[in-house]
Amino acid sequence: MLLIGLVAAAVLAVDLVSKYLASQLPMGVDMNVIPGLLTLRLTHNDGIALGMMSGNHIALLVLPVLIVLLGGFMLRKYQPNGYIRFCCGLILGGFLGNYAERLLNGYVVDMLYFPFLPWFVCNIADIAVCFGVGLLVFSLLFRPQDWREKHAED
Repeated sequence: MLLIGLVAAAVLAVDLVSKYLASQLPMGVDMNVIPGLLTLRLTHNDGIALGMMSGNHIALLVLPVLIVLLGGFMLRKYQPNGYIRFCCGLILGGFLGNYAERLLNGYVVDMLYFPFLPWFVCNIADIAVCFGVGLLVFSLLFRPQDWREKHAED
């Protein structure tokens, strides 16, 4: 479980630093980093993905915890290898970064805008969660060896 903790801590640190630095940008001013690919655009998201559930503070505090607990409960059935632990670390680190900010500020700082995906602005935590979930889905589909079940004597 050390790998999960190390990856989660790294994601959390990078996420919080990036959010702090992004908070220094003026609101409403775009800064092209890689023209056509990446723009910095400071926004405050008081919802979850794509601003859904905006204003529903109780659900925004309870739902993410329930999802993480459910995922952890489901994984107890398996013997996670390094690949699965890495994925879980990405997801946990991203969860902690956004959840801590939501608790402290009531919103999440988003700053990464990809012009070819014009419907959202995201942050490092969002990317870590999506990447971790994507890798888990890949593993479920193409790496069955990652999903060995625990035996009763384990």
